[in-house]
Amino acid sequence: MAAIVLLIASFIFLVDAAFMFGKVNPKGAATANAIVGSLMAVLGLWLSGTARDGATLIVAGLTMAFSMFYLILAWDLFGEHDLTGLGYYCLGAGLYVALTSYFYFSIGDLRFGIFALSWAVLFLAAFASMALKLAWGKFIGWLLAIEGVITLLIPAFLIMAGKW
Repeated sequence: MAAIVLLIASFIFLVDAAFMFGKVNPKGAATANAIVGSLMAVLGLWLSGTARDGATLIVAGLTMAFSMFYLILAWDLFGEHDLTGLGYYCLGAGLYVALTSYFYFSIGDLRFGIFALSWAVLFLAAFASMALKLAWGKFIGWLLAIEGVITLLIPAFLIMAGKW
């Protein structure tokens, strides 16, 4: 299940990177974000409902943090709304993801600790861009592209191939 969530997230990271670089129009990005956000919300709710331990709840929380971002972004892009509210959502999500990074480091999972830390940086950069109106679009685009491949696509493939 985790590999599928990582794989789906890698695809939307790349779509959103292309959007940040002006290669995808807002409505096209909104459609992709709506579909991925909906699917990930279902997976996150399923994970939270079947969790038998805190670690699974933390993964469910990560899944939900990202899925809600995608759904809110889709709504805002479809409606041509201001992204300030989404920016403040990113502040809370970034803080949560930073805490998950601490959790992963504390249990000795350095890979996911580093991945979560990089996702926290991404959320906090999105907060700075959307809520504080800093012109970080290209920087965020590069973060999305690089993190989408390194922290999502490659780990998802390796997990599915039994090489993780």
